[in-house]
Amino acid sequence: MAEQLQNQSGPLPDMLPVQRRERPLWLLLGLNIALLVVLVSAVWLAVWMMRRGETPRPAPSAGDFLAAQALTVGTPAPNFRLPLLDGGEIDLSALRGRPVLVNFWASWCAPCRAEMPALERVAQSYEQAGLVVVGINQLEDPDTVRQFVQEFGISFPIALDRDGTVSRDWRVYGIPQTYLIDADGVIRKAWVGPVTEDSVSRALAELGLQPSSS
Repeated sequence: MAEQLQNQSGPLPDMLPVQRRERPLWLLLGLNIALLVVLVSAVWLAVWMMRRGETPRPAPSAGDFLAAQALTVGTPAPNFRLPLLDGGEIDLSALRGRPVLVNFWASWCAPCRAEMPALERVAQSYEQAGLVVVGINQLEDPDTVRQFVQEFGISFPIALDRDGTVSRDWRVYGIPQTYLIDADGVIRKAWVGPVTEDSVSRALAELGLQPSSS
């Protein structure tokens, strides 16, 4: 699959907030400020409701906040062009006409590690149906990424978002995060947190895709 994408483009995601020494300052500041706003707003609302004799609603969690930041289902997926781990590059627009599953991850992220075998099974099972699975690593060096790929036996293409630009464009403030894009380039499903093989299979079935074993 990686070689096919290389030929198309020419030579050449429980959930954790992004935490790496090389993380961009905007990512840390943006997430912290947003979470602070959520917390302050929740406290203010609780006090206001108690004064009115109403029962305060549960405060929104960090997971609720991150889910609210995800790209909206039914909108066009932002294009990206990134280098691939094994050389060459991938251009999302070049995959128009095929469904694409985009997963944002990092090697230090425990939920990312937990979901990776399921993503590999999905990639294998739906390859004949035309699905392209693309993993986008956040902010890590190629050697670290390559070790992770070898550890999990990943066959689908891995792109490198070394400066976090694509993650920012896709509003990824916590990982793992996964998007299903249809053949027309429209987002059909978003997962904030780890996916399961079953949840992805159900979403693919809604697009009319079936695994090769069935």
